[in-house]
Amino acid sequence: MKHKRLIYLLISVLTLCTFVSAGAATDTTAGKTTPSGEEAGKHPKGSVVAPFGTPIFNVYTWVGPFSPQDRAKFIELKIKKIAGDPFYRNDSIRISNGENTCDVMYGEIVITSITDADAKAEGTTRELVANARRTKIIYAIHQYRTVTTVGAIIKNIGISIGILLALIIVITLINKLFRLLSRKAEGWQEKIMKGMRMRDYEFFNRQRQLAILLFILKFFKWVLILFLLIINLLYVFYLLPWTKSFSIAILGFVINPLKNMMLAFWRYIPNLITIIVILIVARLVIKLFKFLKSEVEKETLKLPGFYPDWALPTFNILRVLIIIFTIVAVWPYLPGSGSQVFQGVSVFFGLVFSLTSASALSNFMAGLTITYTRSFKLGDRVKIGEVTGDIIEKSMLVTKIKTIKNEEITVPNTKIMNSEVINYSTCAPDEGLILHTTVTIGYDAPWRRIHQLLIDAALNTDLIMKKPLPFVLQTALNDFYISYQLNAYTRNPNEMAVIFSQLHQNIQDSFNNAGVEIMSPHYKALRDGNAIAIPEEYRDKDYRAPSFGVENKD
Repeated sequence: MKHKRLIYLLISVLTLCTFVSAGAATDTTAGKTTPSGEEAGKHPKGSVVAPFGTPIFNVYTWVGPFSPQDRAKFIELKIKKIAGDPFYRNDSIRISNGENTCDVMYGEIVITSITDADAKAEGTTRELVANARRTKIIYAIHQYRTVTTVGAIIKNIGISIGILLALIIVITLINKLFRLLSRKAEGWQEKIMKGMRMRDYEFFNRQRQLAILLFILKFFKWVLILFLLIINLLYVFYLLPWTKSFSIAILGFVINPLKNMMLAFWRYIPNLITIIVILIVARLVIKLFKFLKSEVEKETLKLPGFYPDWALPTFNILRVLIIIFTIVAVWPYLPGSGSQVFQGVSVFFGLVFSLTSASALSNFMAGLTITYTRSFKLGDRVKIGEVTGDIIEKSMLVTKIKTIKNEEITVPNTKIMNSEVINYSTCAPDEGLILHTTVTIGYDAPWRRIHQLLIDAALNTDLIMKKPLPFVLQTALNDFYISYQLNAYTRNPNEMAVIFSQLHQNIQDSFNNAGVEIMSPHYKALRDGNAIAIPEEYRDKDYRAPSFGVENKD
C-alpha cells in the first residue's frame, strides 16, 4: 500500500507540472525576474538574458534610463513573443546597422540594440556582438520550438515516468537494504558492542549504542531517499519545457551555495595551513615543557634555585600562556575574525571575564605567591588561622586541608595570604619538630628530680627522638607552683595528637610512680590528715593518712 501511494503521488506531481502548465506555455519563462550579474554569477555588472531557462548572453551597460536588468527583461519578452509566432523563420532575424547602434531585428521589432558601450564591455566591435547575439537567439528559439513539439513532449513525459518508476524501485531497494542493516546491527549488539564505563557508572551501554546506530542508519536512509527524490524530480522538471526554468532555478539555489562554499574553502586553505602549523608548534612546545617538568620532578634535571615542587605549577602557568598566545596568533586567520559578530562576541566575553573574575584573579595571584614562597607542600601538617591539619590539595584558587577529625576544609588562597601559616613539617625530616607541653609542680618538689621525671616520660613515648635528648625549661615561678615546659623532638608531625596523648599519659605515670603531685590547678584545702593526692594504686600498701597534729600549750 505504501508503494502504491508513493507511485500515485509522484504521477500526480508529474501530471500537475506538465498538463496544468501547458496552457500557459508561452507565458512561463525561466527568468521572469532577471537576476543581476552578481546573482547570476556571470559578470559583475551584467544581467543574464535567459528567455527559456538557459542563458543566451549578458547585457552589461545602461541605455538611457534603462538598466541592464530592464534591457535583459525586455529582450526576453521579445524573444518569447517571436518564438510563439507560427510564421517564424530563422532568416527572418537580421542585423541593421545604424549610426550609433547595431540592431538585431525581427521584421520591424528591434530585439536588441548594441551600442559602443556594449561593444567596449565585451572587448570587441558592435558588428561582432550583433552577429554573436543573432546566432544565439536563433539557436535558442530553434531549441525551444524543437522541445515544445507534441512528439518531444510525449517523449519527455515517457522518460519522466520511467525515471519516476525507477526511483520507486530504487527507494524500495534502499528500504530493504537498511532493514537488513538494522537486523545485522541488532545481531552485533552482543558480539561487537561493548559498554563504556567510567568507574562504576556505565554511561554508554549496549542498548544505547544500538539505539544510536539504528538512528544513524535511519537518518542516512532518509537523507539518501530525499537526495534521490530531489535530483530525479529536478531532472524530470528539466525535461519539460514549461518547468525547465524551475529546475534550473532550484539547481542554482543548491549549486551556487555549494560552489561558494568550495571556493571559500579553497581560498581559506593557506590560512588553514597556517593555523595547523601554529597548533603543531604550540603542541610540540607544550610537550617539551611537559618533559622538562617530569625530569625536574624526578630530580633527574636539577636547576639551581629551582625546587622540584615548583615544576608542576610552573608547567601549568607556561601551558596557559602558550594556549593564550596560540589563540591570539590563530585568531586573525579564523574565518570571519574581522566581522562585527566576532568583535561583539570578544567584547562580550571580555566584559563577562572582567566582571566575574576579580575574586578568582585575586586567589590565582595568591596561589602563585604561596607556590613560589614554598609556604607548604602536599602532605605537610600546618596550622592556618584556626584550622590545623594536613595539606591534601593545592590549586591556584584554593587549598584543601584534612583535619585530624577527617574534616576536609577548603581555604581560599587570599585568606591564606592574610593569615599566618605555621608549618610543622618543614624542619621535621632534618632537625626534628620540637613538641612542648607544660606542667606545674609545687615548690616543695626538687626541680632536678622534676626535670628527670619529665625527660624519662618523654623517652618512654613512641615517635619521640632519643637524640637530641628532650629538655626542660622552667618558664615561670608562679604564686603556688613552678611551670616546667617539656620539649621533645619528633620527625612525625602528622602524628602530633597521638604523640601528645601518649606523652601526657607517661608524665602522669612517671609522677605518680615517684609520688610527686602535679599542682595544676593548685589546691586550696586544709591539709591535716588528708590523703596524698595521687591515685590509690600508686600508694604503698601500708600507707596511712596522717592525723591532725594538736599541741596543748599551757
